[in-house]
Amino acid sequence: MALYWAEYYNARFLDEETVVVDSTKISYPTRRRAQLKPATKHTSKAAMIAEKESAIVLAAREHFLRDGFAGASMDGIAKSAGVSVKTIYSHFAGKEELFSKVMIAACTDHLLSEELPSDDVLVQRFAWFRAANRHGLAEAGREYLRHLMSEEQLALYRVVTQDAGRFPELGRQYQKNIARGRMGILAAYLRSVSRKKGWVKRDAAKDAALYEALLRTGIYEEALHGLLTVTPDVIDKHAQSSAKTMWNLLSAD
Repeated sequence: MALYWAEYYNARFLDEETVVVDSTKISYPTRRRAQLKPATKHTSKAAMIAEKESAIVLAAREHFLRDGFAGASMDGIAKSAGVSVKTIYSHFAGKEELFSKVMIAACTDHLLSEELPSDDVLVQRFAWFRAANRHGLAEAGREYLRHLMSEEQLALYRVVTQDAGRFPELGRQYQKNIARGRMGILAAYLRSVSRKKGWVKRDAAKDAALYEALLRTGIYEEALHGLLTVTPDVIDKHAQSSAKTMWNLLSAD
């Protein structure tokens, strides 16, 4: 009898998700077992499915960024993900769907949400945002170039330009989330600078487009075509030079 009450106490008062196995094979209420075991199996199965899908997406992202749509093979993606090709097709209807979902997701700028953050938020994220001087402008240029010239962004742009004709939504998402988003930060900064300096005639959107062009000129195309090795020093010197020219234009008025 003592053993029975010890077993009953454990089954009744342990954490609700704890399953106690009794050595004397005393049967606990089936309702309790029915609530626990299927949920555990369901959770385990769902976790396995999610884990496999995550592995497929990560592998596909690597292959598509490196080889584009045509160059990437489902066999290669499956091998990198550690799954069979059949498993990939159980998660995605085909190569087109996998490419579209993976690459559109890659066009998400995790620094930005759907809308451009407020100036208060940008000040918290970027120390240079509050600096209305050439140094702040140069830091804004460095931030822009570090993102634009990263290996992943260069690879993403190559894929977008190569495959946007076949996947038009890919081009739209890149333009909306990456290109416009980063230029939006430059425009917000330049608008803040003009307000602080009293440059009432400045157009922040046009100024941002001009500064972006200065930052890209003589460096971006070269990096895209493998003619330039991107280093922190290269980015720093180009940002300084572009900021100097831009600041002279801004302060001329």
